[in-house]
Amino acid sequence: MRVTELLPPDDCRINEALSLALRVFDEVEAQIYPPSGREHFAAFVTGDELKKHIASGDMKIYICSESCTVIGMIAVQNKSHISLAFVDGEHRSTGVGKEIFERICEDLPESSFTVNAAPPAEMFYRKLGFIPTDMERFEDGIIYIPMIRKP
Repeated sequence: MRVTELLPPDDCRINEALSLALRVFDEVEAQIYPPSGREHFAAFVTGDELKKHIASGDMKIYICSESCTVIGMIAVQNKSHISLAFVDGEHRSTGVGKEIFERICEDLPESSFTVNAAPPAEMFYRKLGFIPTDMERFEDGIIYIPMIRKP
């Protein structure tokens, strides 16, 4: 397994990582959201706004790959907010997500990180040292738990 930061103009790998996020969301999380939540998430992942953030450097995408296939990804916005974090089904609970996050922490050692964790991902973030900052919320059809991890 290899963790790397994707840099524009690596659009092919960026699109592969975003496709993984959308696929895993549909497999794991979509059933807990109303249709409006699924639509909101898909619009975020496939929309031009996200691509603008990536192109400008406001959002960095880290991937874990195995045999040239993306098996996990985490997107960090403004060096402090995890916007997306997904691991392919057969690689979940094998340390892939943790390995990607550890690489991010190496690159940004002084950063505190926030995340709006989907309920199925709450325990993953707790294992990484995140703590909830508020109760579960519901916004734009998305259910999430605001969390933070300090350096």
